[in-house]
Amino acid sequence: MTALGDSATRPPVAAVVPAYQPGPNLSALVRSLIPQSSPVVVVDDGSPTTSDPLDTVAELGAQIVRHDTNRGIAAALNTGIRAALAAEDVLAVLTVDQDSEAAEDLVATLIDTWAEAERSGLRVGLVAPEHVTRLPDQRAGRVPVQSGLLIPTATLRRVGDFDESLVIDGVDDDFALRCLDAGLALVVAEGVRLGHRLGETHKVSIAGRTLTLTRSAPFRYYYLTRNRVRLVRRHGRRHPGWSARQIVGLGGHLGLVLAFDPGRADRLREAWRGTRDGLRDSQDTRP
Repeated sequence: MTALGDSATRPPVAAVVPAYQPGPNLSALVRSLIPQSSPVVVVDDGSPTTSDPLDTVAELGAQIVRHDTNRGIAAALNTGIRAALAAEDVLAVLTVDQDSEAAEDLVATLIDTWAEAERSGLRVGLVAPEHVTRLPDQRAGRVPVQSGLLIPTATLRRVGDFDESLVIDGVDDDFALRCLDAGLALVVAEGVRLGHRLGETHKVSIAGRTLTLTRSAPFRYYYLTRNRVRLVRRHGRRHPGWSARQIVGLGGHLGLVLAFDPGRADRLREAWRGTRDGLRDSQDTRP
């Protein structure tokens, strides 16, 4: 087995990039990943039109796998991981969103952190960058977002697939909490940064201060609320701190939407439907 942390013989890592109607920035991402990982698998999650960026990254050497319909990020991750693990000797998978920006040493630094954690006696479930643009720092004790995760293949065998019934929001939370339940550590690579874009933004004035708020498309509020309710019911007893943060964070975000978002009616309507279906434990993959 390849020795972790040995710069001359670092273990082979595959990269998986879920994509839906990607923009031109996908090419820059794949260019940065190809020298660090092999294969680089880009999963076209049912984009309705032919995409020039997908053709471009195929020419760069990425492997393209396509879904006939849009099935959501969990399904795209699972499809990409299965394709990536078909390659020989892959010991870990890096999952990266199409809107992320990866430094040229991202994989190496994540592997080095993995190796150090293993040497200290931890059973590593995943490794995440500490800093992701426009998100709170992913320090110990927080559940990291999906983009930028280095996941050992041993974790995938132990924990299983991403939950496709969640479709999109909360997919990373559920996987990380299942890692913890399996006795695996969520490790943070200190000082490592991942560029990332999250939805659209708009500025509001609160008590004389101008704040930039992030908002998603109205349909996302269905999954945001439904999946938070489902996951709190699923994981709340074992992870009460995480559950409390989810409830407070969701309430605060919806409060800001109600107070300041010009599209508040549609978003709150979807949030109400999501809350209702979450309480019913709906596992439908379409709202």
